[in-house]
Amino acid sequence: MKILFKNANILDVEKGELFLGNVVVSNDIISYVGCALPKENFDEIIDCNQNILMPGFVDAHCHSPMTILRGVGDDTSLSTWLYDNIIPLENKLTPQDIYWGEKLAVLEYLANGITTVEECYFDNDQIIKALSQSGLRARVGFGPSTRKENKDLNKFLSQQLGLFTNVDNTLIKPCVYVHSIYSSTYDDIEKCVDFSAKNNLPMSIHLCETLEEVGNCTVQNGGLTPPQYLESLGFFDRNSLCYHCVHMDKDDLQILADYNASICTCPSSNIKLASGIAPVYAMQNKSINITIGTDGVASNNSLDMFKEMFLVATLSKVSICDASVIKAKDVLKMATKNGAKALGFDSGEIAVGKKADIILVDIHKPHMYPHDNLISHLVYSAKSSDVMLTMCNGEILYRDGKYINEDTQLIYKKVNEIRERLKNEYK
Repeated sequence: MKILFKNANILDVEKGELFLGNVVVSNDIISYVGCALPKENFDEIIDCNQNILMPGFVDAHCHSPMTILRGVGDDTSLSTWLYDNIIPLENKLTPQDIYWGEKLAVLEYLANGITTVEECYFDNDQIIKALSQSGLRARVGFGPSTRKENKDLNKFLSQQLGLFTNVDNTLIKPCVYVHSIYSSTYDDIEKCVDFSAKNNLPMSIHLCETLEEVGNCTVQNGGLTPPQYLESLGFFDRNSLCYHCVHMDKDDLQILADYNASICTCPSSNIKLASGIAPVYAMQNKSINITIGTDGVASNNSLDMFKEMFLVATLSKVSICDASVIKAKDVLKMATKNGAKALGFDSGEIAVGKKADIILVDIHKPHMYPHDNLISHLVYSAKSSDVMLTMCNGEILYRDGKYINEDTQLIYKKVNEIRERLKNEYK
């Protein structure tokens, strides 16, 4: 399959610039990017009408099946939200519930231009099944869960890794996922680190999300902050991704920088749960690979990377009272190329040889005019409803408001039924 995207404003995320040109996708790979119009035969020619052709967004942290729990426990503290509302309902979710929650998230991802996700939840067999059907790219984490106790963690980890045996690893990859220091026993964290080392797997964790987490860890571990404690275990010895990182000082950030760890900032979730504002500018000054995530829908409440990009830029400005920090072009790179790098995928930019994860963004709307600073508009003006087309791995999955492979009405019916059952079971 060979597709030509012609007459497009192509985003170069490395330079933070747009240029008018053409892109050829051959099967799952970008095979040409340039100003000249290729003279060859194509299976399809798409006239982009000078709309923006850019890499799909990488949502580097999400718990997708939590779409089922959208709106639960709103306007409460993180601990109340998690322990009094979310976990009791999660204990009532069946494997089929997880499957349909993932399917609902896929609809939102595609409509919002998200082509890759870092998925961390439970019942991974159902998550992998839904993702495999969707055509999305994902890294799926497994480890000790907040939902249920794993009596033999090493056996459980081996079983979970086995779920990826027959999966297309160009689209779906595994990682070892520790929910957090505060929800996992120290013994379980050490077992996860050992398993990661033996199987050469990357690791992910919620880290320094609240002041309470930082304080408790420091008291319980002889004055070691969460990053210092994880360093002592060898957590950062392999490719690691740390979510949130709201409450870190310069020494904590230096540890992550020293180990080339990546950070995923999730501003909507952090401000909704009043966790705080991540020091993104300080992270940037440490040359840390910064990515962006939505977190789960129950704490966001949407899977919208346009919203997240806006908040990453603006919260950084207001937190240090300097409007010049965190440029729009930097945020676009965080949401695309940086995310792909953190998750280990060869995508995240419009360049020859990269995987064809591409979206088309409409610029012919009032909020995108005038067109003299479209890079700025993508971060400060654009909306998820501006996404016209979403392609992942060379396959068009969403186009002009229509899903190619998904039965939306069936998905909506199933998730409404699940939510109604949960309401009856949990008062």
